Amino acid sequence: MNLDEISTIVYQPKNDHESGFIYLMEAEGYHGLIPGAWLRRCKIGLSRNPEARLDNFHRNQPPCNVKILKTIYVEDMAEVESELHQKFSRCNVDLIKSQEWFDFNPVQFLMVNWEFEKRSLHVLSLSDLPIKLIIFSMIGVLGVGVIAGRLINQPDNSVIQPQDKLTK
Repeated sequence: MNLDEISTIVYQPKNDHESGFIYLMEAEGYHGLIPGAWLRRCKIGLSRNPEARLDNFHRNQPPCNVKILKTIYVEDMAEVESELHQKFSRCNVDLIKSQEWFDFNPVQFLMVNWEFEKRSLHVLSLSDLPIKLIIFSMIGVLGVGVIAGRLINQPDNSVIQPQDKLTK
């Protein structure tokens, strides 16, 4: 086995064009006298495990509190991340090592949150719904069924009976 075969076996590049998470992180208190009042320094990135990415980030970056604001699950991480980076390119912070940091004013911050919502794969499950909503919905459907059943099974009394002739 030669060196090229060994390096091919050991190094397997990850395919970012697969399903995973897009995250929005914020460096808390980064701007201004009142942090977060005007500009918010945020990072848009991709990860198969955003929490592990945040832990790694805290271990390897300058001391500043970074938190995950939002994560969405998507079918193609690289495509969605690229779309978001392009859409907010005018907000991009010019850094040497990273092109994933952005400064958002309040309107832009609302827009980035809206873009995340639009791209989120919403998979609805019963565990996402409050139990009271499920119970009241089932009672409501049952009640409508009972009322409809009674209306259907009632005899039709709407036939007009002939009236007796008037007598003197």
